[in-house]
Amino acid sequence: MPRSKATPFHNYETMHPKEKGYIRLTPYMMKHQSYKALSNNAKALYNYMRLWAKGRPTIKYAASLALSFGMDARTFRRARDELVQQGFLEYLNPHCAEKKQTGVYQFSCRWWTGKQPELHDFE
Repeated sequence: MPRSKATPFHNYETMHPKEKGYIRLTPYMMKHQSYKALSNNAKALYNYMRLWAKGRPTIKYAASLALSFGMDARTFRRARDELVQQGFLEYLNPHCAEKKQTGVYQFSCRWWTGKQPELHDFE
C-alpha cells in the first residue's frame, strides 16, 4: 500500500509545518505557554471549533453549537473572548453579537507570533 503524503500545518497551528506525531494539535502548540495558560473551557472550545472548521482558516460558529458539547452561552462567550485575547482567534464580526447573529472567526497565529495575521474573507 502506498504511503500517503503528510498534510502540512497551517501557520496558526505551529511554526514547524511538517511536524509529526499529532492529533491536529501540534506538540509545539500543546507545550507553548500561551496554550497551557488557557482555561479548560477555552481549550475545549478551540478544539471543537477546529473540528467544525475541517481545515478552513475562517468559519461561522454560533454559541448554540457549543451547547452540543455541554457549554452554555455564557461559558462560550467567556471562552471565545479568552481565545481572542490570547491570540488563537480573530473575531471578524463582533458587532453581530448584539443582534444574536452567527459569529465569523479566523484562526490566528498571534498566540506565538504576537503579530496581527492577514485577515481572510469568509469562504
